Amino acid sequence: MPLILNRTIMIRPISILAVLALVLFSSCTMVLSTNIPGKSEKSLPKEWLGKYEVISASYFPENRDSAQQEKEYATIETNRIIWESRDGTKIYTLNDSLRYSVIYGQSRYLSLLMPQGLYAVFKVIKNGDTLELYSLSSEDEPKKAELNKYFSKVEKVKKGDDEYYKVTIVEKKLDAYFKSSIPSKDVTKLVPVK
Repeated sequence: MPLILNRTIMIRPISILAVLALVLFSSCTMVLSTNIPGKSEKSLPKEWLGKYEVISASYFPENRDSAQQEKEYATIETNRIIWESRDGTKIYTLNDSLRYSVIYGQSRYLSLLMPQGLYAVFKVIKNGDTLELYSLSSEDEPKKAELNKYFSKVEKVKKGDDEYYKVTIVEKKLDAYFKSSIPSKDVTKLVPVK
């Protein structure tokens, strides 16, 4: 069941992309950031507005039976995203646990506040009408020295069963990181519903 961050009362911090993040991170090494890239925006881009079907790559071939998978949808509005899944409908508003930011007026990012108090950052690329989300996290466990090339204050954290890298984003190196072999190449697509 998704966890929710409420503006006035913290129930358990997580947001719309938490479901996405859990799927993406199920066999990945999480890379979480202390900061969000770029300038935080007050609204989502007009060209993103609309209803989308969420299509995620599955890491487990036995789970790829589309007859058993329930469809999930995301409706993007000016300042919120409505997430429809088998767990019900949830509404997430910007500046709660969801952030939208831009670097150099071009690169766009969605950042999700995770329970650790850090951000799961996704680079968003518009490909035709489809939005493609790429995670900072890695399919294989990267070496700390590799991450030091792209981030500052890299620290490997282990708390209970959770193990992840805590980093601080260096904006001028972020594009090079996404072009490197470190981050997962699996993409989550938001495909417009016609």
